[in-house]
Amino acid sequence: MGAAAWPAPSEVAHIQVIRRSALGDVVLCEPAIAALARRYPEARLEVVTNAPLHPLFAGHPGVHACLELSKARRLAAPDLAVDLHHRIDTWRWAGAARHHRVWVKRGPLDLWRAARGLPLHRGYHEGPHQLARIAAALPGLHLPDAPRLFLPPVLAPDALAAAAVAQGAIVLVPGASRAVKAWPAAHFARLGRDLAEQGHAVVVLGGAAEAAVVRDVAAASGASALDPHLDVAGLMAVLGAARLVVGNDSGPAHVAQALGTPTVVLFGPTPPGRWGPRAPNQAVSLSPSCGPCSDHGARPCRQARRWCLDDLGPERALAAVVQRLSTQAEAVNRRRVPSTGTLT
Repeated sequence: MGAAAWPAPSEVAHIQVIRRSALGDVVLCEPAIAALARRYPEARLEVVTNAPLHPLFAGHPGVHACLELSKARRLAAPDLAVDLHHRIDTWRWAGAARHHRVWVKRGPLDLWRAARGLPLHRGYHEGPHQLARIAAALPGLHLPDAPRLFLPPVLAPDALAAAAVAQGAIVLVPGASRAVKAWPAAHFARLGRDLAEQGHAVVVLGGAAEAAVVRDVAAASGASALDPHLDVAGLMAVLGAARLVVGNDSGPAHVAQALGTPTVVLFGPTPPGRWGPRAPNQAVSLSPSCGPCSDHGARPCRQARRWCLDDLGPERALAAVVQRLSTQAEAVNRRRVPSTGTLT
């Protein structure tokens, strides 16, 4: 599909971008949303996603509203629908639009391997990155290189309080959507102690399902534990206030990067080439010879033990944090030093 295949702006007054879940996947769709907003500046642009994720775009200048698929289907079909989820229900709704584009995420070979529980092909370790895959499916839109999120214009008192605690701190996020992707809690605790010894304020963040591991890491490291019942707006407020975020390959890591917060991401069974952060953010991995064994961490580890994360010691993560903070400081200094007689 070339650039000419997109309808003219005069034909498009209403756009819907569809990606129902999950947190990180929805964040990675933002460049497509930004590109569509630029191409059709007069159109109303809506994001169709699950209700808990609506705060992601509450402050986005290109998004007019978020709604669930069930509500969208009760309203008039848009002029242009871009389906980035590709499930039967989303595909059917996108097809109701006058113009639609559907991203087919997996080809026949990938589906065949997934159906038989086979490991992913080796190329997943180097990429292509998820952002590149989305961009390749939507030629002619000129997507930005990375997602960008904006804090919601109104934050609840609990979100503001949590952000105040995290302001300028290093935030550890020990949870993950699947246990096989989670760096050991003891490693997070050791990292927290090491960071505190270097003079950093450290806080631990997680959702309600991760309350126990958040409490354990905080207790073992002497860090502060944040309210595990924060919604996505609260999560954004905390991650946006942090000096740096350390987490597993998970949704919060993508949110932190999109908010512009320096980030270090720990990888085990999943491919950093597909999901890793953009430089100068850091991906830390042992590059296991048996992996990547899963795209999302849906398969259990088939080794005698999960050495890809268990043997990834806290010292490796600490070195990545120090390197990322150094890079951040260099960037700040470059902005402060005038190169032509004026501040930049």
